[in-house]
Amino acid sequence: AIYFEAAPLDDIEDTLDTLAFILFGVAAVTTMFAAAVGWWAAGRMLNPLVKVRTAAEALAAGALDTRLTPPDDADLASLTASFNEMARALEERIARDARFASEVSHELRSPLMTLTASVEVLYNMADELGERGRTALDLLSDDISRFRRLVEDLLEINRYDVGTADLEAEEVHIVEFVQHAIFQFGLDSTAVVDFEAAPGMETTVLLADKRRLGRVVSNLVENASKYGNGEVRVNLDRHDGLVHLGVEDNGPGVVPSERTLIFDRFHRGRAGGRRGKDSGSGLGLALVAEHVGLHGGRVWVEDRSNATRGARFVVELPVATADDESEEALAP
Repeated sequence: AIYFEAAPLDDIEDTLDTLAFILFGVAAVTTMFAAAVGWWAAGRMLNPLVKVRTAAEALAAGALDTRLTPPDDADLASLTASFNEMARALEERIARDARFASEVSHELRSPLMTLTASVEVLYNMADELGERGRTALDLLSDDISRFRRLVEDLLEINRYDVGTADLEAEEVHIVEFVQHAIFQFGLDSTAVVDFEAAPGMETTVLLADKRRLGRVVSNLVENASKYGNGEVRVNLDRHDGLVHLGVEDNGPGVVPSERTLIFDRFHRGRAGGRRGKDSGSGLGLALVAEHVGLHGGRVWVEDRSNATRGARFVVELPVATADDESEEALAP
């Protein structure tokens, strides 16, 4: 005979469900704990590398005195020492190059003055030189003028390299100032410069270094007249406490890939390959960027509006506030 005995399994199922819940909870807690420990360990291991990356970015941005603190880990200490040695060598190299440029520029001043004086003497005897002699004299004079501009620009940009560029700020009525700068440029140029200021700009005042701001305007107008077929348009407007000085030309424009590089030293771009008798030093736009940056502004180049041929250089400068004017009045 066969006997069957039925027994309820509810208790066993409850026990199994409880064990499954406990196992799931333990697995979840273990996973989160492991993830937390892994995140902490990875952060601890990568933190020195993050510091190296941050220091490298600061070095690339121009902070040449950036150095790393040596860690306790021997391998990372070797990496830190190599980075610090590289930074020191780079700082010394740039400082040596800046001193060289400054010393060479100063040494060139004396013979340059002699050449300039000699050319003036020859111009007083121009009638005796004949046509070919006068042509050669004109070419020599143009080259000496370009050479003098190059020396002056090298000395100017060297002040930024060694950190001695100071801002002698004073109140500037921007509309009147730009008009005067354009007039001064027109004395030595045949370029046609149209000027337009937005309504209400006549009362706008900036705190600026007149000499440096004048160079910004003249360099941009000269650049526009050189590569824009002699047609230049200058405009002023104001946006939310910022003055925008726009200089437009009718030239070939600037391709997007060159719109940052064009402010590098000695970069001429595609249009810069056309070298004529009025070719500049290759430092004009680099000095514009340096002067504008010293004023707390920025400069960029873009296309002209309405798909018009040419390029538009824009200088953005902060408008003087009442607090700025008060500080300027109290300055010695």
